[in-house]
Amino acid sequence: MSRFTFEDIRAFAVAELWDLRAAITERTALAHDFQIAGLDGQEFMAAYAQKFDVNMKDFDWIEYFGPEAGGNPLGLPLYLWQRYIRGIPARDLLDLPELTLGHLVECANEGQWKRPAQHA
Repeated sequence: MSRFTFEDIRAFAVAELWDLRAAITERTALAHDFQIAGLDGQEFMAAYAQKFDVNMKDFDWIEYFGPEAGGNPLGLPLYLWQRYIRGIPARDLLDLPELTLGHLVECANEGQWKRPAQHA
């Protein structure tokens, strides 16, 4: 039987971050939907690990949230054009694997970090 539910993880994410205007589901992704980046992602995952007693030994926060330093400022106009003129969703423009709340539920119940199946 699972110790933690999606509602436990959802409530934690909302308390740590913020509530989204859109519905929060098990497929809600941290970097793409909550727009967590860099050290904010590292801090969120450290708090998650402590709250739900998850061993994060093999977790690389940069892989899922990107480095803290900003990107190339010349790339900003291209990003804005693709995102707002062409209407490409942000998740399709960011080169980060999806880390969803549903996956965090699985890891919390196993007590161990594991890579999401699509990126194992």
